[in-house]
Amino acid sequence: MSDTSSPQDTPRSQKRASEAAAIKLLPKLVEAFVWNNPQRMAEVSSAVASSIDTHHPAIAKKIRDTLSRNLRPVHARAIPDGLISYEEARHGFSNVVLPEYLEAECAAIVQEHSKHDQLKAFGLDPRHKVLLHGEPGNGKTLLAEAFAYEIGVPFLRVKYGGLVDSYMGGTSKNIDSIMEYVKNGPCLLFLDEFDGIGIDRNAKGDVGEMRRVTNQMLIALDRLPSTCVFVAATNCLDLVDSALKRRFDFIFEIPKPSVDLMARCASKELSPALTPGHNVSNLAVKVADLGLKNLSEVVNLCKRIRRDIVLNDGNGISRLISSEELPRY
Repeated sequence: MSDTSSPQDTPRSQKRASEAAAIKLLPKLVEAFVWNNPQRMAEVSSAVASSIDTHHPAIAKKIRDTLSRNLRPVHARAIPDGLISYEEARHGFSNVVLPEYLEAECAAIVQEHSKHDQLKAFGLDPRHKVLLHGEPGNGKTLLAEAFAYEIGVPFLRVKYGGLVDSYMGGTSKNIDSIMEYVKNGPCLLFLDEFDGIGIDRNAKGDVGEMRRVTNQMLIALDRLPSTCVFVAATNCLDLVDSALKRRFDFIFEIPKPSVDLMARCASKELSPALTPGHNVSNLAVKVADLGLKNLSEVVNLCKRIRRDIVLNDGNGISRLISSEELPRY
């Protein structure tokens, strides 16, 4: 059978592919512009230039020349220096192991945000304030990032070390700066160690400054636009002020994992897709029965098993999953 394709088909298809790659980057470029994130804008713009360099060199050069001038947007609120890490969510709910009733609740929240306009027609906003609590190592941060991924918004992580200020009134001002920034557009704002900011105002030994911080957080949550999904996390729910708790639409406990939940987690981590050429999925039940403390330990042990497959052809696996040789973290 003769080849009837034109010699120009390959270059033409390559050109279309490069243009398609550039077009796919445009939403990320607009998003970075809206959020006044010059570094992200530079990264995406550079990727656009690289994708069209071969077929549109003049345009690629113009993009790079513009970048060299270090232009900055002026219309939007700038990222509060040292207070927020602007990130792109890397995974969705499929990477988080949760009890079924929590999976359903999380899916409901995402659905509300996908129907924002329909709810608005009925005088309603999607529920957007979530408080996660439970023992450490069971996925609170992972779930917050998954929410951002599923809703399709930037993941803004509060830098706790920068938020808490030793100067009087400094922490409250930092909260104000963060809450002003999230008004730029739809996003997810994640604050860990929430009990340190929303401390119970009736707690013994409470000082006036921390009481003012709690009051400021109350005001901030009342004024938070529904376009911002606020996810807070704490290991100590009892320390959080009761009035703050009432501001949340959902309070989720991430429970200590059952053996079944640990087995589900291990099955994901030991999936044949992650162990090419080796099938160790049968070890998931054994890992779950080891009595590990939390899901983080399950994940870490499974990663050690996968590393042993790569480095030692799996000869050390039996030692790794023996009760006498449990990893300590």
